[in-house]
Amino acid sequence: MSFIFQTDDCLTGDKFDYWQNMISQHHVAVVSPFEGADGFRGWMKINDWGGLQFSDTKFSPIAYSHGVNEMRHSAHDDFFCVLALDSGGSFVNNTSAFEFKANDIVVYDTDQIYSIRFPKDARTITLRIPRPLMTSRIKDADRQFAIHLDGQNPLARLAAGLMLNVNDLTDLPDAQKCREAEGPILDILSLAVRDLHEDQSRPSAGQAAMLSRIKRELMGQLDDSDLSVVGIAMANGISPRTLNRLFASEGTTVMRWVWSQRLAASYRAMSDGSVRQVTEAAFRFGFKDSSHFARAFKKEFNITPSQLLTRC
Repeated sequence: MSFIFQTDDCLTGDKFDYWQNMISQHHVAVVSPFEGADGFRGWMKINDWGGLQFSDTKFSPIAYSHGVNEMRHSAHDDFFCVLALDSGGSFVNNTSAFEFKANDIVVYDTDQIYSIRFPKDARTITLRIPRPLMTSRIKDADRQFAIHLDGQNPLARLAAGLMLNVNDLTDLPDAQKCREAEGPILDILSLAVRDLHEDQSRPSAGQAAMLSRIKRELMGQLDDSDLSVVGIAMANGISPRTLNRLFASEGTTVMRWVWSQRLAASYRAMSDGSVRQVTEAAFRFGFKDSSHFARAFKKEFNITPSQLLTRC
């Protein structure tokens, strides 16, 4: 059974707020800064397909942002596979920044900070994939995952064709057959993703040497709370995309690696007595907020900074 909502059912001044609320309720929690809200139009049809969900969406130019607050209020932490049909856009998260065009596919984890922008009228087919179904098929898919599949890639074209055909069905199979088809649908998509993702994850000897050098430099900058993907890439004369690929080869991201090193360094400093206060440890190793530092420390080491200081 299809569920459809559209802005044509609303008064002109209410269209954009209605759209954002419905997207957040039935799709994923987002905020959407939009200056021409009064002229906005949107239409979405949602079909459940076993554990999967297909959404056919048409909408005016818009940008969606999914930040810390939206992550807290999201009912799901699924993966999205978005097929852009009529136009392209751009995607940005903590580790990636890329543009996509019509007929390309963007696959990403919604349990992260990201934004996706469509500067022109657009139509998309979106496949919502429960996290266990994705992480069981794609290596490291839970590490701030975002990947761009060029629409000219043969496997991407195969996946896009399947998504279109499933979406265009007017009469869905019964619930049991939908569940049985869920695996083959994901297998085809996963094949396209793995073809690119695993190829990106194999560094050359030169790339391995560059990664080691960047890590050495970052170890001396752990106190810099303003470290960012773009800044690190610029300092090393490479693009953010290249930097992301280097760290992806080890199953992590540059900022997650920095985060881990900061926590490890703070643990050592408090253990050897060179730091005797939680606040000092937080700011010495690049954390802007001591409460945030304490929560991350407890999650990483199963002990609070205060408990560690008491023991040492």
